[in-house]
Amino acid sequence: MRLVLGVDAGGTSSRAALFTMEGAPVRRGRAGGANPGALGLDQAAANLTAAVGSALAGVDPSQVEAAVVGLAGHPDSCAKLVERVVGDLLPGTPADTVGDIVTAFAAGTAEDSGTVLISGTGAIAAKITGHRATATADGYGWQLGDEGSAFWLGRAAARTAIRALNTTAIRTLNTTAVRALNTTGAPAPGPTASDAPDARTTAGSGGGGMVADRTDTGGGLVGMVVRHLVPEGLGEDPVARLAAAVYARPPLALAELAPLVSRAAGDGDPLALAIVAAAATRLAGTVAEVYEPGLPIVLAGSVLTADGPIREAVRKAVQETVPKKREGTASTAEALVVAGDVAGAAAWLAARPFLGRRESRARHPRFVHPSG
Repeated sequence: MRLVLGVDAGGTSSRAALFTMEGAPVRRGRAGGANPGALGLDQAAANLTAAVGSALAGVDPSQVEAAVVGLAGHPDSCAKLVERVVGDLLPGTPADTVGDIVTAFAAGTAEDSGTVLISGTGAIAAKITGHRATATADGYGWQLGDEGSAFWLGRAAARTAIRALNTTAIRTLNTTAVRALNTTGAPAPGPTASDAPDARTTAGSGGGGMVADRTDTGGGLVGMVVRHLVPEGLGEDPVARLAAAVYARPPLALAELAPLVSRAAGDGDPLALAIVAAAATRLAGTVAEVYEPGLPIVLAGSVLTADGPIREAVRKAVQETVPKKREGTASTAEALVVAGDVAGAAAWLAARPFLGRRESRARHPRFVHPSG
């Protein structure tokens, strides 16, 4: 049996997938992140070894004809990591190291070139030419960019919540409402910020966020954020308690709040909808910097592969923002596709040299959508 190995190694997790050359899944492995820049070479190697080793358990290494590893980080460090791990587990097997943006693109299309927009913990867009990244936009990290990422969404949610708690109406809650705050972890029904003429809540970052004229302090996004961050209750000083809960955690932990934004937006919460709209605008602007009309745009990363209001808002914003199509090419709507299994896409990239162009395109769905 002829096999190929694909690996999707990120900052928080590593996924390895073993496939037959025909696109049938064989085994998978998963472990912690393997970004050598963030974790150090030794820890990254240990995690990558665990993921790949699990995928190879019980398999004759001589059957594996090629491997592709998608990694984020400095190319030299990534290549050294892959050589160390794959060289030990699969001696003599050709192993190619590519950027994780390349494997993310391949997870959405069998085309060689196009654009990938990734929104996970961070956010980046890249122009892909011949399965190589030739231009990028954003991807500057949480302190300098990553606009529209899970971190960006989570920070906007936390900013919205603390401003809602700091309105005049909340600060003057009666005893019954304060008691409810401490028992439910969410502001109780009662006076809302809309009752105070100067209560305007800003969400977003860098002073460029959106402004909501009405802050719903009953439940919705604010209540979800409070329950997530301070499940034991807010105490007598809700603002200080929520702020302390945020600063007690690593900054990137705010990305955990992104699903709450999606859920609240799906329920029609106006604050969440405003955050979603702002994120979509930013992400569409990012992809427009590197998009070439007529070629596919792959939406990837946890924020954009999840079905829901954020992905739909991004779809609409991209269609309205990116350059018009060239005559005779697909429309932007037709060009937008959602990424599937990234580790499977890496395995498909490993198989491509052994297949003709027509056959590799035909087998692509088997690798990136193995259950479908």
